[in-house]
Amino acid sequence: MIIRGMDIPLPLIISCIVIIIALIIFPLIVSYKAEKKSKQSEWEKIRDFGNKINKKTRDKAN
Repeated sequence: MIIRGMDIPLPLIISCIVIIIALIIFPLIVSYKAEKKSKQSEWEKIRDFGNKINKKTRDKAN
C-alpha cells in the first residue's frame, strides 16, 4: 500500500495507528464507565433533563 518512491518511516506509521486507536477507544471507555456509574434508566434521565430545563425556564421568567 506504500507508494513507490515514498519512504515513510515505520515508527511514524505505528504512532499514527496508535493515536487513531486511542482516539476511538478512549471515549468508548469513558462513556461506558459513566453509563455504568449512572444507575438511572433512559426514561429517568429524560425526565430529569426535562425537569432541569423547565426549572431554568421558570427561573428566567420570574
